[in-house]
Amino acid sequence: MSSFFRELFSTRLYKNSQGRFVRRFTMIGIIIVIAWGAVRFLQTNAGPSMMRGIAWLISSVLSLFGTPVLSRSELKELADANEVVSWLTRLPYYVDSMAALYVVGGVIALMGIWLAFRIVNMPRPAEFLIAVEAEMVKVSWPNNKEVYVTTIVVIVVMMIFCVLLAIYDLIWHYLFHFFGVI
Repeated sequence: MSSFFRELFSTRLYKNSQGRFVRRFTMIGIIIVIAWGAVRFLQTNAGPSMMRGIAWLISSVLSLFGTPVLSRSELKELADANEVVSWLTRLPYYVDSMAALYVVGGVIALMGIWLAFRIVNMPRPAEFLIAVEAEMVKVSWPNNKEVYVTTIVVIVVMMIFCVLLAIYDLIWHYLFHFFGVI
């Protein structure tokens, strides 16, 4: 387990000249998924709800240690009166702001980019992706004519099966009605 964390925080590239194509696209795919998650975090109620929970937790901890926890209106009155208010007293409201939400979303995205970079450079996943690229080179890809012909064959066979299934369905339908089952 410690080697996993050591590898997670390492900056070295594992066999960087091998499997470049597959590793890059795998990394891009991971980044897209995590970026989508960060955007959804910002767009849905999950982000604001989590931030409100964190703000409540901070307020609770501060009140345990004797720091006054003021409401927004009380903070506004103090600010209007030019009273100096401790940053600790204002901390729960900073955490509950939209700016803090965007910072958290950005941190999630940055951590995702780092995680994607590290995943494709850890020995076991990197060896797998290198092997995938080596196997993809060995594949004999069909030319355009073969793709066209096999596509037509698949479409025709599917149509034939559709017609056969429709005929079987009609036969069973008439038999069930003839014997009064339906």
